[in-house]
Amino acid sequence: MARTTNPNDDRRVRGSGGHTARTVLKGIGTLFLIGLVTCAFLACFAAVYITTEILPNAHVDAQAYSTALASTIYYTDKETGQPVELQSLYGTENRVWIPYEEIPEDLINATIAIEDRRFYKHNGVDWVRTARAVLSMMTGEDIQGGSTLTQQLLKNMTDYDDVTVKRKILEIFRALDFEKYHTKEEILELYLNYIYLGQKCYGVSTAAENYFGKDVRELSLAECASLISITNNPSMYNPYLHPENNANRALNVLNAMLEQEKISQAEYDEAAAQVKAGLNFTKGEDEENENTTNVLSWYAEQVVRDVIDDLVEEGGYSREVASNMVYSGGLKIYSCIDPDVQEVVDEVYLNRDNLPQTSSRGEQLESAIVVLDHDGDVVAMAGAMGEKTANQVLNMATMSKRQPGSSIKPLSAYAPAIDLGLITPNSVFDDTPVMELSGSAWPSNSYGYYWGRETVSKAVEQSANTVPARVIQEMGIGQSMEYLEDHFHISTLVHSAENKKSNDEGLAQLSLGGLTDGARVIDMAAAYSVFPRSGVYVEPRTYTKVTREQDGQEVVILDNTQEEESAVKSTTAWYINSMLKNVIKSPNGVGTGREAYFSGMTIAGKTGSTNDYKDRWFVGYSPYYTAAVWTGYAKYPERINNGSTNPAAQMWRKVMEPIHQGLENKDFETPEGLVTVNICIDSGKLAGPNCTLDPRGNRVQGAYFFNGDQPTEHCDVHTQTIEVCKDSPILNSSGESTGLYHVAGEFCPREGNEAGVEPTVVTISLPSFERESFGRGARDDAYRLQNVQAQGTCTVHTQEQEKPTEYDPSTFDPMDPSTYPPADLYPDFDPYNPETWPVVTPSPEPSTEPTEPGGETEEPETTPSPPPSEEVAPPADAQ
Repeated sequence: MARTTNPNDDRRVRGSGGHTARTVLKGIGTLFLIGLVTCAFLACFAAVYITTEILPNAHVDAQAYSTALASTIYYTDKETGQPVELQSLYGTENRVWIPYEEIPEDLINATIAIEDRRFYKHNGVDWVRTARAVLSMMTGEDIQGGSTLTQQLLKNMTDYDDVTVKRKILEIFRALDFEKYHTKEEILELYLNYIYLGQKCYGVSTAAENYFGKDVRELSLAECASLISITNNPSMYNPYLHPENNANRALNVLNAMLEQEKISQAEYDEAAAQVKAGLNFTKGEDEENENTTNVLSWYAEQVVRDVIDDLVEEGGYSREVASNMVYSGGLKIYSCIDPDVQEVVDEVYLNRDNLPQTSSRGEQLESAIVVLDHDGDVVAMAGAMGEKTANQVLNMATMSKRQPGSSIKPLSAYAPAIDLGLITPNSVFDDTPVMELSGSAWPSNSYGYYWGRETVSKAVEQSANTVPARVIQEMGIGQSMEYLEDHFHISTLVHSAENKKSNDEGLAQLSLGGLTDGARVIDMAAAYSVFPRSGVYVEPRTYTKVTREQDGQEVVILDNTQEEESAVKSTTAWYINSMLKNVIKSPNGVGTGREAYFSGMTIAGKTGSTNDYKDRWFVGYSPYYTAAVWTGYAKYPERINNGSTNPAAQMWRKVMEPIHQGLENKDFETPEGLVTVNICIDSGKLAGPNCTLDPRGNRVQGAYFFNGDQPTEHCDVHTQTIEVCKDSPILNSSGESTGLYHVAGEFCPREGNEAGVEPTVVTISLPSFERESFGRGARDDAYRLQNVQAQGTCTVHTQEQEKPTEYDPSTFDPMDPSTYPPADLYPDFDPYNPETWPVVTPSPEPSTEPTEPGGETEEPETTPSPPPSEEVAPPADAQ
């Protein structure tokens, strides 16, 4: 059957194809637009990223890398205010600078041939090699290669060598910028003087002396190829350690030079033969560097260390370059040292007789000190006892970390809790065990007992361990850690996130100072300087600025102006000052810092001792200076003998007393709003009437508070009174009186009589409170109401007593025997002896006559009644 053809079918087919084509074109167009928008977005992002992250860090000033001049440390003369030279610095690195004109041409050509063959053609970046490096990255290979000599130089100079895309981008922009301002010859000179060539050799000049025993100017072509081979990998191509590796690399260098027509075939053949035969490697004498170093003082070396650190951190230089700048870059470094204070420190610390103790291993006891002035400047320091005999040795004042012991308590417990409004120096806590730990009461006190309820101020004086633990319990571990790190800048704390097993987020670490890593002397001095500065923290500094001469002008390259920051409130600082003054000059006689005391100046401070006495501290201050002192055995820490004395406090006094001579005595600043309130020292609250009835004496004491800090509630421990009988003392186990008495019973005499007998029952008030002792008693346990009541009632007056005979002497009539006095009241009465008769002593009446000032008023004379007549017969019972 024939198929019928519809003329519209062809149109439908054509229409369907056109629709499909249009759909495809629309899809392609959409994808193109999406790609275009994405590229535009990425381009904008890249532009912003380059503008904000790359370009601000792209410029590197090569002038800072000059090594032709010696640097100098200065101090300020206190009288003239002018800088005075303290110390000249000489390079300690094994480096001798050689100018471009004196570098052998073969060495320059060898460097370019093997490291950067298009060096003279590019503008800092070899885009061909860079593209290869990008391709390697896209295929998953390491981001490496492609660096030109300029890029390598900048990497060495800035120490920015992490393998990231950002580093490669920054390296590119830095190289482009660098070549705008420096010639190829300047770049080669810097490169060949900065590269590291093993054996502690920096630059080709010292390397030539080290490996070939000759001046770099005298190197042969073969020796140039061998020398430049080392820089690729100083360990692998060290000719002393791996001569074959060095020889193979040198042949590669010579091949590259030949291919690039930098040498002729004849020159190649001769040099290659020398390399294959073995070059003569002979270590030479670097006489120029033998005597260029001198031993820096503790202070000068710390200045150098601080400046190098700041050049690396703030200037972006590599540590190698920063060190070279400091030692021989012609810098002027303005230090904070006070030569007069440093002289005192030196006199004390150079004299071994000031700290003669030795350990069981024969190690001498060590000590370190940092002294700050009121502005936070480090004016003196000593990193160890005795003479400093070498550079780059351990400075125990700034580098060592030792357990701070009790010296941490004002920083971790008391100041934070006061600052948060949780306590005042007059708050009362229980000096008793806080918990049971491993079957024992914890913590114990260095004084060997528990005092009981006491004020925070007294706990600070005697360095109680229990009270700061209770304070931190109330405040929280997190708050304590925050104040130590963010307010007092103790930077050595270890967090649980870093180390789950050994960290400082614990009650023992924070309240007793058993930190995981310990603390540095300089950090402790800076933290304590907050208190005499009314709560302001200033980072300690050893220098104020660093400058260099540029175009005849002194240009500042490091400004070390320190910013002040509030660490605690001024009222908190005053409270701490008041307590720490008592540590040294305690009104209670229990202060642990008495060995630091000297007269004529207001001083405050805190001792620190670890449980085993391996570390002893004293951190103290005046309105003028703050000093932290540590003592201990450095190499093999062990117990310091004579634990009853604190050598750190003694060393502190030996330094601080002479530097304060001639200074006006003044107190720490007192903020406004100080008020005095009578409190009970057993509760820390407002005193009540019963607080004066404590058998230990009046428990009411005037206390200072800043307005708003004073208590508003009355004492809640002297809440009731009891009667005790003084005829029935409570005895101790040795049969001695405790000064306490049994509760009065119903038969105890509560009133006296006219014969002058005093009552034996008195009213007292004993503190009443609950206590969990964990098996350990406190000294005030005996005075608790509950304990006295548990002793029972009076053991003397156990039954009713006969009432004493009463007699009125005015009724006596010698003629009437019935008026004679009773024998129990007048056992010596004799009716025939008037001297034994009862006599009435009338009360004195005030004189009606005026008297002269200071005169006395006569009392009326009492005339007894006449004696009975001898004719009168005595009564019959008197015979």
